[in-house]
Amino acid sequence: MTMTDQDHTQRFETPSAPPQPPDPVEAASGAPGTPSPADTPPTPSAFADPEAVPTTPVAPVTAAGPARGSRSRVRWLAALVVTVVVVGLAAGATLLLTSDSGDPAVLAYAPKDSLVYSELRLDLPGSQQAQLAKLMTAFPGFDDQAAFPTKLNEALDQILGKATNGTQSWATDIDPWFGRQVSVSVGPFPATAAAAASAHGLVLLSVKDAPKAEGWAAALVTREGATTTTESYNGVTITSVTPKDGAPAGMADVHTAYAVIGPVLALGDVASVKAAIDTKGTAGLNTVAQFKTAEASVSGDRLGFGYVDAKGLSAAAKDLAGGAASAMPSLPAAFSDLAPAWTVGAIRAQDGGFVIDTRNPHVAKLGPATTAETTLASILPPTTVALAEGHDVGAALTRIKDLAATDPELAKSVKDLESSLRIVGGWDAITGWMGEAGIAVTRDGDTIGGGIVVVPTDRAAAERLLTQLRGFIELAGGTSGLKVTDEAYADATITVVDLGNLGDLAGAATGGAVEAPANLQISYTVTDQAVVIGYGTGFTKAVLDARTGDSLAKSDRFAAALKQAGSRHASLFWVDVAGIRSHIEGMIPAADKADYEANAKPYLDAFDSIIGSYVPGEELDRGTVIIHVTGS
Repeated sequence: MTMTDQDHTQRFETPSAPPQPPDPVEAASGAPGTPSPADTPPTPSAFADPEAVPTTPVAPVTAAGPARGSRSRVRWLAALVVTVVVVGLAAGATLLLTSDSGDPAVLAYAPKDSLVYSELRLDLPGSQQAQLAKLMTAFPGFDDQAAFPTKLNEALDQILGKATNGTQSWATDIDPWFGRQVSVSVGPFPATAAAAASAHGLVLLSVKDAPKAEGWAAALVTREGATTTTESYNGVTITSVTPKDGAPAGMADVHTAYAVIGPVLALGDVASVKAAIDTKGTAGLNTVAQFKTAEASVSGDRLGFGYVDAKGLSAAAKDLAGGAASAMPSLPAAFSDLAPAWTVGAIRAQDGGFVIDTRNPHVAKLGPATTAETTLASILPPTTVALAEGHDVGAALTRIKDLAATDPELAKSVKDLESSLRIVGGWDAITGWMGEAGIAVTRDGDTIGGGIVVVPTDRAAAERLLTQLRGFIELAGGTSGLKVTDEAYADATITVVDLGNLGDLAGAATGGAVEAPANLQISYTVTDQAVVIGYGTGFTKAVLDARTGDSLAKSDRFAAALKQAGSRHASLFWVDVAGIRSHIEGMIPAADKADYEANAKPYLDAFDSIIGSYVPGEELDRGTVIIHVTGS
């Protein structure tokens, strides 16, 4: 619609009336009657008295003639252009906030033969500043997200001051030149044990002011009383540092060096500093094919990152050991190639927690890449504070046994084991009925319980095994003090094994090194849903109750954490940090209570839970660990 000059005058001269926004289509097309930004006064409060706002009759819409139709087409074309531009800008902003911000400067100068590499991103790339600011509100002093950069600098100042006994200040000595990226790399190993002192290690710090960085390093060396020499290498000045006389044992022969190489300050042995110079920032570790594959598997903005060339590290260790390697313990040949060629991990702040992602190539010998949802969580009580579980446990144990049987060193031991198990029906009688299985710990007030829970694939097979084991225990009773009784509970039968004074005997046999309850009891039960073996009877009863009542799976905190970690996995662990902390706090001596509550509790209270999952893939295995923070 259009407005007359009189309309504009009436609206702009009414101080209590908020101006109506111009027609966006007319604004886009430059149509007559559209006020310019310079003519438009500030919008009054949205909470102005509605009765004071005058109304203007809306003119009826009449059919447009040819000129009007032509003008409408121009207006809609302009509106379309504006829409495309706005959407494009929004998409670009989203990409900048959520996408991978690229490799840090320190990675480009890490030597390409590094066997181990790790980095810390205090520059908080991409979305990490906003995510970390939100997460840190759970910690003392960080409640204002807008003040996060200032608070972070203050925290770094305090940490550095305490670590250096006040000799270094973050704000004065470090921040003026430091680009807030740091990496540590190791490798290659020296060729012989005699040359171990020449092991290669390199620290790279990103630099935003090279002269200040060089001045800081020189001042630090002078304060420590060391002497220096310089040399030029490929146009870069390397400063070698020799410790002062009377240096601590083991440090007198350590000769380090440093150099500013473009955007980084390199510190390490001379060979490593030269290797960093040789990269020229274009031929570093990030150009190695294996590393590129590993890094790409955890793409995205990160606070920290780590990479291990496991295969290269193992080969280097063997070479370093030389002839002494034969005298060192080693894995049997059948298990020597189970380690993946490489492992990589990254940590980031996301959705109110610290998320750690790990990746490594899938090792076919470890079994097929199968996953499933947890069943144990639905039959464990909501008081569960720790759980570690895996799927297809019986099949996994059988794969390990069969693999060991192929090794000449282990074949006889495996055969002997299978023979000894015939008394209870053989290997399959023990493992063939095991599906998902886990170990759990519960906390109900001051009472701690726990045990093993297995989802049986064959209930009858599980019952046969436990019945046979019960018979052996009863045969061994009598003078040993062992006693077996049954107790009906819900729709199941709980068998209780009273171990008598076994706890006292264990303590006496170990000279007090092992402390066990004097009256130790173990209980077990078998149902269609679970085989439970628990400490005492409380844990076993709690599992039976959880089948039809409240369970861990119905706990809001666990359910939310599982959703974030991924519901399908091959193995899973859960730690209720808040629940465990609360129990431990009850055991703190009164004399230490005040100090704990003032200096430790405010920070520990921020941590709520930890959950982790492992998901094998056809090519890559994926691990996820989430450290959830309270209230963020």
